[in-house]
Amino acid sequence: TTFDSVIGQPSITTTLKNAIINNHLAHAYLFCGPRGVGKTTCARIFAKTLNCLNRTNEAEACNDCESCNAFNQDRSFNIHELDAASNSSVENIRSLIDQVRIPPQIGSYSLYIIDEVHMLSSSAFNAFLKTLEEPPAHAVFILATTEKHKIIPTILSRCQIFDFHRIGITNIIEHLQFVATQENV
Repeated sequence: TTFDSVIGQPSITTTLKNAIINNHLAHAYLFCGPRGVGKTTCARIFAKTLNCLNRTNEAEACNDCESCNAFNQDRSFNIHELDAASNSSVENIRSLIDQVRIPPQIGSYSLYIIDEVHMLSSSAFNAFLKTLEEPPAHAVFILATTEKHKIIPTILSRCQIFDFHRIGITNIIEHLQFVATQENV
């Protein structure tokens, strides 16, 4: 629910929080790394925080405003997720591109999370490229992949890239201690 809940990626979460605080946002982000390290989770937290109406001073979502409540109840019209592994065709991307033109209803941004983006077909990549080159001011794209090398260079060059790493043993121990303390174990 918050950036603090992302384990083992402090440099990435700090960079994203600073981008929010300083209002230096890119229009496209690429989160890459092995499975299970928090790419999609971090994308969702980032999307939720960007549209939060009452962010904390630490750039965390309030979890209380209308935008946060809509996100928490899976009814947000401003955050769109596409699983490219099962929706890899050019028609799926064209449908997403049609949604990009619609401005956000609550908050400042329409966010598009495309998971497993490397699975898009070459025609889908090409259809997406035009929108990525000239996005509307309200659109932010967050792409997640386990295989960065499969993404065409023209897409890579238009994204701010974040490399997620496997969670270390020290991080696992610290988090298990935190959970045990919270559960009085």
